[in-house]
Amino acid sequence: MKTQRMTEVPGTSLRFPETIICGAPSAVRVTVTAGVHSREYVGIRAMAKLAQSIKEDDIRGSLRLIHALNYDGFIRRSADVFPADGKNLNRVFPSDKDGSETQRLAAFLESEVINTSDFIIDLHSGGFCEYLTPHVYFQSSASEEVCRASRELSSYVDVGYAVKSKTVNGFYGHAGRCGVPAILIERGGCGLWSEAEADAACADVLNILRFLGVLWDDTPAVKRSPRYLDGGVYLDAPVSGCWHPLKAVGESFVQGERLGELRDIYGELQDEVIADENGVLLYQTASLGIEKGTPMIAWGKL
Repeated sequence: MKTQRMTEVPGTSLRFPETIICGAPSAVRVTVTAGVHSREYVGIRAMAKLAQSIKEDDIRGSLRLIHALNYDGFIRRSADVFPADGKNLNRVFPSDKDGSETQRLAAFLESEVINTSDFIIDLHSGGFCEYLTPHVYFQSSASEEVCRASRELSSYVDVGYAVKSKTVNGFYGHAGRCGVPAILIERGGCGLWSEAEADAACADVLNILRFLGVLWDDTPAVKRSPRYLDGGVYLDAPVSGCWHPLKAVGESFVQGERLGELRDIYGELQDEVIADENGVLLYQTASLGIEKGTPMIAWGKL
C-alpha cells in the first residue's frame, strides 16, 4: 500500500509532505528524509522520483519518505531556517516539546519518526552559497552497535568520502543517540539541482534499501569504496569581508598549506586559513561576501 499525506505537527503551524510505502510483512522500517534545510533541493527532487518509481510489490517492510521537513521554508524560498522562529532544525536536538515551533517539530520527529524507524537516510546538499564535493557522514557518538551499522550503511553510498561525525544536535546525529543507525548524504551545491544529481541520490537510497532487504527488485546491492576520513573540521569566518578560496572542493592538502584568504572590501588581507593537518576539502563558501560567524570552510581529516 502506498499513502501520501501532509502530516500536521501538533501544537504548531508546521506540516510536511510524506509518502509511506508498506510492502510484504517484515520487521525492517526505513525512513528517508530531505529538506531539513529548505534550499537543499537535490534531495527534495530525489524524494519525488523515489515516491513515483518504487513499486510497493518490491518492498519488504515499510519505507517512509519525508519529502521536505522544512516545507514552509521550501515553498517560501526562505533561508535554511524555519520561517516561524528562525531556528535551524539541525541545531535543536535534543528536543523541547514546550519550545518554539522548530523545537516542537524536533520533539515530534523524535517520538514519531526516529523512534518508529530502524534506519534513517538523511539527504542534504550545499546551500545557496556552498560548493561541496559529494560525501556521506556516519555516526560515531552512539553505541558501538549503532556506529558500526551507520558506517556499514555509508559503504553503500557512491561518493568519494565517508566522514566520521560526532554531531548529536542534528536530526540524524540525534537518531544515533536514540539507538537508530543513520547517515547523512551530501550531493549538489549552491542552492542548485539537476536531474543527474537527483538520480545519483536516488541510486544511493535504492542501493541501501537493497542491502537492508527492504527493496527486492532483482538488482543486487553494490558495496562502494568511499575513502574514510577521521572526522571533520568546520571553520566560521573570524571577520566579515570577502572570501577568496585557494583550493577546490574535493582537493587534498597537507599540513601548512594555505586554503583561503579573507580580504576587506578594498582587497587588503585580513586573515588566512592555513591547514593544521592533512585533509581533503569537503565544502566551502561560494559567495565573495561573508559575514563574521557564518560557515566558511570544512575539511575531512586524512
